[in-house]
Amino acid sequence: MRANVDAQIKAAEQARAFAWRRLNALTDMARVAAREPDPEAAIEGQLVALFREIGWVEDGLAELGEGAQPLIERLRPVAEALHAQAHPLPEDKEQNPAAAIDPLAAFRAFETWYESERGQPFLQVFERYVPPTPLVEF
Repeated sequence: MRANVDAQIKAAEQARAFAWRRLNALTDMARVAAREPDPEAAIEGQLVALFREIGWVEDGLAELGEGAQPLIERLRPVAEALHAQAHPLPEDKEQNPAAAIDPLAAFRAFETWYESERGQPFLQVFERYVPPTPLVEF
């Protein structure tokens, strides 16, 4: 019974951590989308902000290389939806189909794709190993 409870606690802790990471990632992307009226510049800026937060890039998407193109293409609808919500057009859904997309649903679809492709959850990449530091008393 203890092992079952421990497993449930670990699953709840991971779900909570992933929810906060998802919220923070989408919030950062939404801030970039709101600042930039040009759709293409906003999309690239959002993706750079996300990959910078993960620690994969410092300056731009060119640092990722060709192997990251599937990631970029799968994250593009999320960035487009966030930009469309930040800068709505009149009668948006007819002129801009990205406005009809829910950014959270698009991000969850990306997470599902990433886990099926890579075998681990996308939000796991936000974890950083912190080596133990010795405690020294003076």
